[in-house]
Amino acid sequence: YGVRKYSTDLGDGSATSYTVTHNFTTKDVTVQVFENGSPYAQVEADVEHTSNSAVTVKFAVAPTSNQYRVVVIG
Repeated sequence: YGVRKYSTDLGDGSATSYTVTHNFTTKDVTVQVFENGSPYAQVEADVEHTSNSAVTVKFAVAPTSNQYRVVVIG
C-alpha cells in the first residue's frame, strides 16, 4: 500500500474546530500540526479521529488565516 499523506492549511480567524477529510478509509492515522511561518514549530492541538475518512482538529484560540499546516499520514 505504501504511506499516504494529506496536508492542508488551517485557520480563518474565527473558527476553533476544523474537519480535515483525508479519505484514507481508516481511523489509524497520525496527525501533526505546525506553524506556517518561521520557525515552523510543531504545535499541540486536540485531534479527534471522527470517522474513517476524517479527523477534527480543535484549538483553544482561533488561528489566524492559514496560520497552521496539518499533515495526516495513514
